[in-house]
Amino acid sequence: MEIFITFLIKASAGIILFYLVYWFFLRKETYHNANRWFLLIALFSSVLLPIFPVHYTLLMEQRNNTNLFDTIPDTFKHIPAVTGQDTVAGSFNWQQAVFLFYFIGAAIILLRLLTQTIILVHLMIKYRIKSMDGVRIVENEKYGLPFSFFKVVFINPKYHKQENLPEILAHEKVHIRENHWFDLLFIELLTVIFWFNPFIWFFERSIKQNHEYLADKGVLAQGHQVGRYQALLINQLMGMQIIGVTNNLNFGLNTNRLKMMTKTKTSRFSGIKFLWALPAIALLLFAFSKPDYQVPYNEPDNENVFVSNVLNSQKTIKLEGVVLDEAEEPLPGTSVVIKGMTIGTVSDMDGRFNIEVPENATVVLSFVGKKSIEDSYSGITSGNMEDEAFKRKYQMEESVVGIGLAEKIIPIKQNEQLPPPPPPPTPTSIGDQEIFYIVEDMPHYPGGSDALNNFVYELQQKISDQKKIKGKAKVLFTVNSKGKVTNIKVVESINEGVAEGAVMIASALPDWIPGKQRGKPVSVKYILPVEF
Repeated sequence: MEIFITFLIKASAGIILFYLVYWFFLRKETYHNANRWFLLIALFSSVLLPIFPVHYTLLMEQRNNTNLFDTIPDTFKHIPAVTGQDTVAGSFNWQQAVFLFYFIGAAIILLRLLTQTIILVHLMIKYRIKSMDGVRIVENEKYGLPFSFFKVVFINPKYHKQENLPEILAHEKVHIRENHWFDLLFIELLTVIFWFNPFIWFFERSIKQNHEYLADKGVLAQGHQVGRYQALLINQLMGMQIIGVTNNLNFGLNTNRLKMMTKTKTSRFSGIKFLWALPAIALLLFAFSKPDYQVPYNEPDNENVFVSNVLNSQKTIKLEGVVLDEAEEPLPGTSVVIKGMTIGTVSDMDGRFNIEVPENATVVLSFVGKKSIEDSYSGITSGNMEDEAFKRKYQMEESVVGIGLAEKIIPIKQNEQLPPPPPPPTPTSIGDQEIFYIVEDMPHYPGGSDALNNFVYELQQKISDQKKIKGKAKVLFTVNSKGKVTNIKVVESINEGVAEGAVMIASALPDWIPGKQRGKPVSVKYILPVEF
């Protein structure tokens, strides 16, 4: 779900950026063919750039991450939750509500498109397709305005006299010959996906407007008189647009369209305006790019030389794995390390990874907020694999981080100094092998564990005095990817008053610095003991 939402946001940003380039620099020019291709390529680029981001290498040093919180198994997972009056919990969260709203909107737009298309197909079957002047036409009585649908022209004989048909058919021939139906079908499908973005509707209007410029240009190029042709268009002014995937004769009929027929052709030098698309593309490539983390090499020490010799002397097994969470969704960025060594890899956006494992070795998979997995390959040799990859599927379960609270922390006096923290270890390498470091950050309470201790301690005393309650409780909550404290549940308490007090404390916690797995924010569960 999060991956799809991220794609929608990134693609929408590209759509907005490209349309602004068209609006400010290209819409008033007579490069109608070039504008057509610009609009199409802009839409393709907006969709494809988030899917296929540019990868670049980022050198980084190992950090010595320490955390005072200990990971414990999710023993309270199946215990019925006791919630206070102020608890906002439940399986239906805001992300699911947004997703449901999005799909309802997309379904309405898709249903509208399918309904209108079915109506036109029904008319073609009912009135049958005829041929006139080399054009396939359908003479119908439902619509008064002439329009083309794919390669078929719809005309109402009651409203269109025989003397007007040459201009009308010449206009629609241009749409058919240049396959404008493809542009319309493409933009209509994108409006189903990006219906919430107003700029996709601006794109649709600009594409259709540009089609009419091209058709008008094609009609006049065949020798038809400008005045007569403009009079024909004005006579259609009262017509209504029929369907999004059709080219309508009077679409965008305004002074700009009439002026465009007689406007002086834009000079070739003005074509340099198309270069404004290059900064837009560069900006999107930079915004959507993804780093590949690497550690710089140093001289190997004796221990690393030993590990290198072990890898070179032993036979290895090709391991292809996929890492999923409890909901069967991929877990990108999962650290996969050979136990006892500094060789490993990271799962990709689909949760997949490849690694060569020494025989009889153990692979350790870790992810912030998840239970680590150890998978042993004892008894499996490369000989019985016949050079084929050993495929495994791993499903990581959520874990809960227990917070150990102490008594109220007394602040350090100004003249007292703490010893400096130890420096991070120097990055190393193993021969030609890249050293792999686990880049995982647990969530951090603002001010650290001492500030958390003081906050909880003072709030316990205040609530205990106000509500006259005594007792212990344990409250479970999630620090989500934005640092918000959510999904608050009491998993252990002696009475409702204590449970309500525990919920009040968890609800009052400020935003945390979210946990990260290789730079990507993730959610982590915590369990907090309180005592009144």
